[in-house]
Amino acid sequence: MNGRERLTAIMHKEPADRPAWTTLVDDATLGGLPEGLAGMSGLDFYRHVGCEILLLNGWGTGVDFASPTLEWPAGVEVTTRQEGSRQITELVAGGARLVWERTGAHPTRFPVSTLEDVGLYRELWEGARYVERDDAPVFRETNALIGGDGIVTRYCPSSTIPRLLEFDMGTQNFYYLLHDHRQEMEALMRVMHERQMQEFDLLARGPCDVLILCENTSTFFISPDIYRRYNGPHVRDFVQAVHAANKTALVHMCGHVHDILEPIKQTGLDGIHALTPPPTGDTPWELALDVLGEDTILVGILDPSIFILAPLDEIPVALDALYTPRLRRANFCLWVAADGIRVPLERFEAVGAWMRGQGA
Repeated sequence: MNGRERLTAIMHKEPADRPAWTTLVDDATLGGLPEGLAGMSGLDFYRHVGCEILLLNGWGTGVDFASPTLEWPAGVEVTTRQEGSRQITELVAGGARLVWERTGAHPTRFPVSTLEDVGLYRELWEGARYVERDDAPVFRETNALIGGDGIVTRYCPSSTIPRLLEFDMGTQNFYYLLHDHRQEMEALMRVMHERQMQEFDLLARGPCDVLILCENTSTFFISPDIYRRYNGPHVRDFVQAVHAANKTALVHMCGHVHDILEPIKQTGLDGIHALTPPPTGDTPWELALDVLGEDTILVGILDPSIFILAPLDEIPVALDALYTPRLRRANFCLWVAADGIRVPLERFEAVGAWMRGQGA
């Protein structure tokens, strides 16, 4: 099998010829490569270390998917500007405005923090709609760039609850407002999710066979009760839209999910992307199989305590222990994630050498 065949088999819950692994790097790692490899693209890096390419959208390629596009009601003005390291986005409707600020990838100001903001935001979502774009050319281009070395997946924006928690409100505003003004908050969440159902249907109609909902799920900021009551049903609607198109539905859950595995199972998802074991996460891969079922697709994070911090010669020893007979039979792909951090080349090479030794 080549990389595309191997990942395609795993994503369709079929046997692969050997263990699969992938990674994701950006300028933090690519900018620190040794002489002779400097200037290498992400795709060339993946080929150099010998991993399967599990591409999230057009990550690092310069091309990206555009469908669907959120369009606000007529008369709403959206502007984005850069002030030093800060990116500021303003949404102006009549005499009111909402302001997002972020430094790098981190929000520093949330637009919705008062009951008045909640009402304005609900009104905006009531008049919003998602518009389909033609992503077929982008899919053909990224597929051609990858060739037989892997697959491109559609990495989808988060559903309503993670969006509010991470980008629109922040955890403090979200939980205070939900406690003090539950009716108004539930009205906002209901309208947002109704619009996102349009988004889910359009995403499922796109050209990719594997869709990954980027939730960043973790009980560090989504309680089991909130997940059962709101977040889980929203994810279930995403999964059902994807399944209606006969495609694979994964959810990116890179945090602590041990205490919500049962409600996660109720969503009907095909698998978890970025499942993280202890000590960084709290969910061993085989425990997830215990609850979610043996045919669950797992893209499992090699914990940073091994990949980043352990002595180099301990990486293959750890992999020997991690790859139990049960895991070898599972629909499993190892992910040595390195986006946003600088990781020395030799650590990827250590994983690659171990993988090559597994044979077919």
